[in-house]
Amino acid sequence: MSKGIADMTMTTSFEIIRRICGDKWKFLTICYLFNGPRRFGELLYHLDSITQKVLSENLRELESLGLIERICYQEVPRHVEYRLTETGKSLHPIFHDLIVWGLNYAQERKYEKKESVNGEACRNAAPKTED
Repeated sequence: MSKGIADMTMTTSFEIIRRICGDKWKFLTICYLFNGPRRFGELLYHLDSITQKVLSENLRELESLGLIERICYQEVPRHVEYRLTETGKSLHPIFHDLIVWGLNYAQERKYEKKESVNGEACRNAAPKTED
Protein backbone atom coordinates (compact mmCIF):
# COMPACT_ATOMS: atom_id res chain seq x y z
CA MET A 1 0.00 0.00 0.00
CA SER A 2 1.41 3.39 -0.93
CA LYS A 3 2.03 6.06 1.71
CA GLY A 4 -0.74 8.29 0.31
CA ILE A 5 -3.35 5.54 0.51
CA ALA A 6 -2.18 4.54 4.01
CA ASP A 7 -2.40 8.17 5.18
CA MET A 8 -5.86 8.53 3.67
CA THR A 9 -7.03 5.27 5.28
CA MET A 10 -5.64 6.33 8.65
CA THR A 11 -7.25 9.79 8.34
CA THR A 12 -10.60 8.27 7.42
CA SER A 13 -10.37 5.75 10.24
CA PHE A 14 -9.40 8.46 12.72
CA GLU A 15 -12.31 10.64 11.58
CA ILE A 16 -14.76 7.79 12.21
CA ILE A 17 -13.29 7.13 15.65
CA ARG A 18 -13.32 10.85 16.47
CA ARG A 19 -17.00 11.11 15.52
CA ILE A 20 -17.81 8.23 17.84
CA CYS A 21 -15.47 8.84 20.80
CA GLY A 22 -14.36 12.43 20.43
CA ASP A 23 -17.37 13.68 22.34
CA LYS A 24 -17.98 12.64 25.92
CA TRP A 25 -21.74 12.48 25.46
CA LYS A 26 -21.61 9.98 22.62
CA PHE A 27 -19.15 7.82 24.52
CA LEU A 28 -21.29 7.88 27.67
CA THR A 29 -24.53 7.31 25.73
CA ILE A 30 -23.07 4.21 24.10
CA CYS A 31 -21.82 3.01 27.52
CA TYR A 32 -25.32 3.31 29.01
CA LEU A 33 -26.80 1.46 26.04
CA PHE A 34 -24.43 -1.49 26.63
CA ASN A 35 -26.77 -2.35 29.51
CA GLY A 36 -29.80 -2.59 27.23
CA PRO A 37 -32.39 -0.36 25.55
CA ARG A 38 -33.10 3.00 27.16
CA ARG A 39 -35.78 5.61 26.74
CA PHE A 40 -34.88 9.20 25.99
CA GLY A 41 -35.80 10.30 29.53
CA GLU A 42 -33.61 7.60 31.08
CA LEU A 43 -30.62 8.71 29.04
CA LEU A 44 -31.31 12.33 29.91
CA TYR A 45 -31.42 11.40 33.60
CA HIS A 46 -28.20 9.36 33.56
CA LEU A 47 -26.28 11.88 31.44
CA ASP A 48 -26.66 14.38 34.24
CA SER A 49 -25.82 17.75 32.68
CA ILE A 50 -26.63 17.12 29.01
CA THR A 51 -29.39 19.20 27.44
CA GLN A 52 -32.32 17.68 25.53
CA LYS A 53 -31.10 19.35 22.35
CA VAL A 54 -27.56 17.94 22.61
CA LEU A 55 -28.85 14.46 23.51
CA SER A 56 -31.22 14.51 20.53
CA GLU A 57 -28.42 15.60 18.18
CA ASN A 58 -26.07 12.91 19.52
CA LEU A 59 -28.70 10.19 19.24
CA ARG A 60 -29.43 11.20 15.64
CA GLU A 61 -25.72 11.14 14.77
CA LEU A 62 -25.17 7.76 16.44
CA GLU A 63 -28.19 6.47 14.51
CA SER A 64 -26.81 7.84 11.23
CA LEU A 65 -23.49 6.09 11.98
CA GLY A 66 -25.40 2.82 12.36
CA LEU A 67 -24.43 2.36 16.00
CA ILE A 68 -27.88 2.69 17.56
CA GLU A 69 -31.43 2.22 16.41
CA ARG A 70 -34.53 4.09 17.43
CA ILE A 71 -37.50 1.88 18.15
CA CYS A 72 -40.88 3.60 18.16
CA TYR A 73 -43.73 1.65 19.78
CA GLN A 74 -47.24 2.54 18.63
CA GLU A 75 -48.69 2.99 22.10
CA VAL A 76 -50.40 5.78 23.92
CA PRO A 77 -48.42 7.56 25.23
CA ARG A 78 -45.85 7.10 22.51
CA HIS A 79 -42.92 4.99 23.63
CA VAL A 80 -39.50 5.36 22.01
CA GLU A 81 -36.40 3.39 22.94
CA TYR A 82 -32.82 3.49 21.75
CA ARG A 83 -30.67 0.39 21.56
CA LEU A 84 -27.33 -0.59 20.13
CA THR A 85 -27.11 -2.26 16.76
CA GLU A 86 -24.78 -5.23 16.32
CA THR A 87 -22.14 -2.76 15.12
CA GLY A 88 -22.68 -0.68 18.26
CA LYS A 89 -22.43 -3.77 20.46
CA SER A 90 -19.10 -4.61 18.80
CA LEU A 91 -17.67 -1.49 20.50
CA HIS A 92 -18.09 -3.03 23.96
CA PRO A 93 -14.65 -4.66 24.28
CA ILE A 94 -12.98 -1.58 22.79
CA PHE A 95 -14.74 0.81 25.18
CA HIS A 96 -14.03 -1.56 28.09
CA ASP A 97 -10.32 -1.57 27.25
CA LEU A 98 -10.30 2.24 26.93
CA ILE A 99 -11.95 2.64 30.32
CA VAL A 100 -9.57 0.18 32.01
CA TRP A 101 -6.59 1.87 30.36
CA GLY A 102 -7.84 5.27 31.56
CA LEU A 103 -8.28 4.03 35.13
CA ASN A 104 -4.81 2.48 35.13
CA TYR A 105 -3.28 5.61 33.66
CA ALA A 106 -5.00 7.82 36.24
CA GLN A 107 -3.80 5.52 39.03
CA GLU A 108 -0.22 5.58 37.72
CA ARG A 109 -0.26 9.36 37.40
CA LYS A 110 -1.65 9.67 40.91
CA TYR A 111 1.12 7.39 42.17
CA GLU A 112 3.77 9.31 40.21
CA LYS A 113 2.52 12.62 41.61
CA LYS A 114 2.46 11.17 45.12
CA GLU A 115 6.01 9.84 44.72
CA SER A 116 7.12 13.17 43.31
CA VAL A 117 5.58 15.10 46.22
CA ASN A 118 6.91 12.63 48.80
CA GLY A 119 10.37 12.64 47.23
CA GLU A 120 10.46 16.42 47.23
CA ALA A 121 9.19 16.55 50.80
CA CYS A 122 11.94 14.14 51.89
CA ARG A 123 14.60 16.17 50.14
CA ASN A 124 13.32 19.36 51.71
CA ALA A 125 13.17 17.78 55.16
CA ALA A 126 16.65 16.29 55.00
CA PRO A 127 19.19 18.19 57.06
CA LYS A 128 21.54 20.31 55.01
CA THR A 129 25.13 19.29 55.20
CA GLU A 130 27.90 21.78 55.29
CA ASP A 131 30.65 21.09 52.79
